[in-house]
Amino acid sequence: MTQKSTQTVKFNERTYTLDNFGFLNPSDQWDENFAEGLAKQLGIYDGLTDSHWKFIKYLRNKFLQENTVPAVVYACADNKLKLQELRRLFPTGYHRGACKIAGINYEFMMNTNHWLTYETPRFLEKKYKMNSTGFLENFDEWSEDFAHFVINEWKLPKGLTKKHLQIINYLREFYKTNKNIPTVFETCESNQLSLKELKELFPEGYRRGACRVAGLPFLA
Repeated sequence: MTQKSTQTVKFNERTYTLDNFGFLNPSDQWDENFAEGLAKQLGIYDGLTDSHWKFIKYLRNKFLQENTVPAVVYACADNKLKLQELRRLFPTGYHRGACKIAGINYEFMMNTNHWLTYETPRFLEKKYKMNSTGFLENFDEWSEDFAHFVINEWKLPKGLTKKHLQIINYLREFYKTNKNIPTVFETCESNQLSLKELKELFPEGYRRGACRVAGLPFLA
């Protein structure tokens, strides 16, 4: 997936090109001037502190030396940070804040591990027509990308897993065949899951969690 640079931003007389998601592209334009300038645009009004710089340099090292972007839970663990502390440092989030400031572009994250990018929801909100509760309006518009998008809201450490997809596929096939939504007990029994295990997979619950991820219709 190639994203062409479609916009520019200027900090202290230097101009940088960005992709159409607002990420630096190409990434080799990055310098500390860019980081400081973008940080102010992203709500870090008092400038970058030593704590910010430590995390930014960690991300750049992972990006440049190891050719990867760690999941947020691993990045926090490596830096002995709680998620709440990371949010205080980067108010717009991990990917839309820290990774943007560190000069890691959207295309790289998409190619490395595409579910990482779903903290950037506006693109998907345009792609999928949803009602006010976040359910798909059209069952047939569902795709695995939509499931990644919803799962990412819950900040699960492993993202969308094979076990999630097993339940999702069951729900979609059941609805397609029966034009109805199975009860939670039918879903657990058919997939050899306990209610506790289902809750661990879908922390938002059965209807607003599992069924929403699977693209089933909203029932008030």
